[in-house]
Formats: sequence, structure tokens, C-alpha cells
Amino acid sequence: MGEVQMEVLQRLVRERMGMEISFGAGAVCYRETIANAVEGIGHFEPLRHYAEVHLLLEPGAPGSGVTFTADCPPNSLDENWKRLIRTHVFEREHPGVLTGSPLTDVHVRLIAGRAHLKHTEGGDFREATCRAIRNALMQAGNVLLEPVVRFELAMPSGALARVTGELLRIGAQLDASETDGEETTLTGACTAAMFWDYPTKFAASTRGHGRIASWFYRYEPCKNQAEVVQKLG
Repeated sequence: MGEVQMEVLQRLVRERMGMEISFGAGAVCYRETIANAVEGIGHFEPLRHYAEVHLLLEPGAPGSGVTFTADCPPNSLDENWKRLIRTHVFEREHPGVLTGSPLTDVHVRLIAGRAHLKHTEGGDFREATCRAIRNALMQAGNVLLEPVVRFELAMPSGALARVTGELLRIGAQLDASETDGEETTLTGACTAAMFWDYPTKFAASTRGHGRIASWFYRYEPCKNQAEVVQKLG
């Protein structure tokens, strides 16, 4: 949301609800994934409960999210338990171990599991599944992912050189520009963290005669992972 939209929102809340609100600084929504295949074991056995889950976590294709297959040996685990483990993999966002950001682009493979004839209940496999994922992440090479946005800028042709220089300084990747009369259109991609404040600079660089549009593109490995992890604590 731009400054104008936030001012309108403040006014609407004041008029309709009688409340004064303010906006803090925004934050980038990170994700986490893994760089290598790793096995995790989750064991849950308090009194009169029992479940054990062995998972193999593998890097997934970019943008694939979390996927799952059951590759247990035949007859090693009842089908209802396999389906239950699958449900527990997808029922929540699993926090990564670097920043607690949601896990993504990971393929979860069920390779073994064990239940007790008398003492296993559904919730036992929930505990064991989450523990197995956490156990695997603690051993994996973890990668922090940051959002990348695509943008399209339309501006007077005379501002192109200045705008191009600004975008290159914040690490943007630019496509070839297109000129139609006295207006030039420039497209490209940039990390959300670096592009965050750019619309204000763009308005100043074009003296209010430019148009800007941006939208989420994809997640990519964070270029300053160690710095971000330390900052987020």
C-alpha cells in the first residue's frame, strides 16, 4: 500500500469506527527450504501412546511448495496411518530452523513408520510427523528464500538514464526498454526488500510523470542470508 492509500484507510477508520490508527514499517515475508536430502525421525511415546515416523526430505522444484509421497515397504504400515501422516504434513505450515519462516519447495517422502496395536491414536502421528520434519531440518543445509517482484515502469524518455541507474544500484535485473514517442517503458525484476521504497524515488525521478506497477514474481535464495538471519534473531 502506498502513502495515499494508507492515509485514506486512516480517515475511513476514523470516520466509521472513531479510532485513530497508525502504520508501522512493513516487513518482508521470507520462506525457507533445504539444499540437500536428509532423513528425519520422529518418535512419540508417552504413557499409553506410541508413534514413530521416518521421513526423507528432498529439495523440491522452485515454486512447488510442499509435496508428499508414501514409499513405505508393503504391509509395514496400515494405509489409514499413511493417510493420516500425509494429512499432518499438509495441515500446517512447518517453521524453518533459520528464522521460523514457513517451509516450502520440499518433497516429503514417508519411508517408514510404526504404530502400536493398542496405544496408537491419531494425535500421536501428528506429534511424530512434526518431530520428524524438525529433526530433518536440524541436520539439513537450510536456505533462506526472499520474495522477488516484477515491475513495469512508464516514464518520459528523458528520465530513463536516471531511473536505470537507480534500479541497477538496488540490484534490479532489467529487460530491454521500449520507447513509444516520448514515453519509455522499462520492465525487470528486483528483490522485494530492495524495491520496497523505490516507488517514492521513482515519483521524484520522474517528477510525478511516471507510472509504476509491481507484483509478486517468485522466491529466490536470499543474497544476504547470514545478515537477515542475524537481524531476525
